[in-house]
Amino acid sequence: MTMDKVQNLQERRVLQNRCSVVGRELTRLLGEYADVLRDCPTVDMQLRKAGSRAHEYENGTFIVLVVGPVKSGKSTLVNLIANAYVSPTHFLECTVRPSIISQRREGEDCRITVYTTEDSRQRARAIDSVIDSIRGMENGEWLRDVVKSEFELTPENIKDKVELGLQESLSAETLVTSITTPGGRLMKQDVFIVDMPGFDGEYANIDDPVYDTIAQRADLIVFVQSSNSAISKVSGQFLKKLHENNKDVPVSLIHNVFDSAHWRDDAERRQTVEEQKQFALGEIRRLGFKIDAEQCFSINLGKVEDSRNAKYADDADLRSEAQAFDEIENYLHDRVISNRDVMRLSVCLGRTQQQLQKLTATISEELGKNAALLQQYNEAAQAFEALRNEPLMSGTDMVPLVNPNVPRTVVEGECQSRISQIQPRLHRSDSEARTIVTDFVRATERLLAARFPEILHIAQTESEMYLQCRQRLSEIDHATLQCGMPSNPIVPERITLQQPNDINLMDGLDLTMIVPHKLLIPGVRWMGHSSEDLVSYLNAAKNRLVGTNNSDSERGYIETTALPQILQRISEDNKRVRDQYRTICDDYLQSNRQRVLSAIIPDLDAFNRQTAALEKLRNDINNINF
Repeated sequence: MTMDKVQNLQERRVLQNRCSVVGRELTRLLGEYADVLRDCPTVDMQLRKAGSRAHEYENGTFIVLVVGPVKSGKSTLVNLIANAYVSPTHFLECTVRPSIISQRREGEDCRITVYTTEDSRQRARAIDSVIDSIRGMENGEWLRDVVKSEFELTPENIKDKVELGLQESLSAETLVTSITTPGGRLMKQDVFIVDMPGFDGEYANIDDPVYDTIAQRADLIVFVQSSNSAISKVSGQFLKKLHENNKDVPVSLIHNVFDSAHWRDDAERRQTVEEQKQFALGEIRRLGFKIDAEQCFSINLGKVEDSRNAKYADDADLRSEAQAFDEIENYLHDRVISNRDVMRLSVCLGRTQQQLQKLTATISEELGKNAALLQQYNEAAQAFEALRNEPLMSGTDMVPLVNPNVPRTVVEGECQSRISQIQPRLHRSDSEARTIVTDFVRATERLLAARFPEILHIAQTESEMYLQCRQRLSEIDHATLQCGMPSNPIVPERITLQQPNDINLMDGLDLTMIVPHKLLIPGVRWMGHSSEDLVSYLNAAKNRLVGTNNSDSERGYIETTALPQILQRISEDNKRVRDQYRTICDDYLQSNRQRVLSAIIPDLDAFNRQTAALEKLRNDINNINF
């Protein structure tokens, strides 16, 4: 064994061991974080993709991606490599969807397999799974909705199933075409050639996720340009996209020479060709790819094709060009394909690392979104908490004090009215005298009951509490709208306060003390209770109710007892109404708070667990040793 082979074997073992370690670590992380990532599909998909890339080293296949501008000779090159007519060549744009060409298995016929799906939303993932399936890495999950249609490999079927009409070829249902062929020297040993559409064609879409998907799988890029279709701005965009997904993939350049400028001498034409090739080489290097000058070739692919097809057999120029192509194939085989294990393992590590960089960026983006959501959640919670802490109807907690002069005026006025109705020189019995005093007190009760709603501002208090409730509900609606949620305004029913119509002043009087016993003897005019007695009884009852005008310290029953009892009942009733309004507002605030917060973060505990798990996953990924 030569020294080169020994070094190659050692390098392969080292790379394979590193790939194995990284693959096992990613498999462990997939298992550890499976539950958390169910609710984070973007991170889950990226982690699974990184795990899939890490395990690609276990599969011995090697993907060569053939790309280039429209009409650069890409399809001609693919046909030469495949040693069969697999890619349509025409003066119009022909290749409008990817084709994967591989060598047929022993005992099998050459076939065309068209993969289609009706689920265009998962097109990129389905293509990824199709590639795995073609390479022998079956992925049943994303192949359930993929339909395979097989056809015999014939020029007619190539035209019918591969070329198709442009619009039909661009349908979302078509994924890729797989073609098995006899294959030339470069397609031995499970080498797959991917024939990509020209990315600057009329129907090309450089942002199509298919380009990302396939670019991530390539082990070698063969970039084809021609004298008439050189590297362009769109070519640079694709190479940039390729570098973002697979920066360690090696690149070879095929410069397809068109001899249209036949009037120039050989030296001038060779100089022009060399300048075009060097320009492309510089651009590819500038974009960060590994490419040596030895991997840049100039060849007239049309002449090679004519020579292979035995056209113009006596033309020495064609034979010379065909021989040059054989040398290119031999070089690529000896320097690239024969060294593909080391190259494949190195590229596998490189793109796994790139996928993990994308994954950590995705996790950071998700954590950033979570941080923004948590801030929004906390701000919304604080807004509702501030409303909860604001006192509701604090101004109605106390019932207004009543001026005792108002009840006194009512009592004195009624007393005077009763006195004016007493008939002079008429004596009354005990019961009649007491009835006069009782009637006075009952009439006073009715008058005060009629005046107390006005005196105590009951209607105003009732209205103020209702309006404050409406104001609080409006503040809750405003806070809800400020949080980006539509409100569901409610109009509460107005709650009425009880009226103080059960005033009892008789408890403050002792009729036996106010109206003493006097015997009434018919015919004896000085016997019984005289009109003067009745006036004194009424005044005594009045003074007992409202006190005397002679001393502020001698307050009446209304001020000391009846009125405080009424005010206490009114205060309790105010509290009843306030509590009902507060319950309405609290329930509405809690309902809106829950609705707003649930819309931002449905389950805060699960959200916090997911955030912590994502942070830990990011650290675990950053600690993977490449």
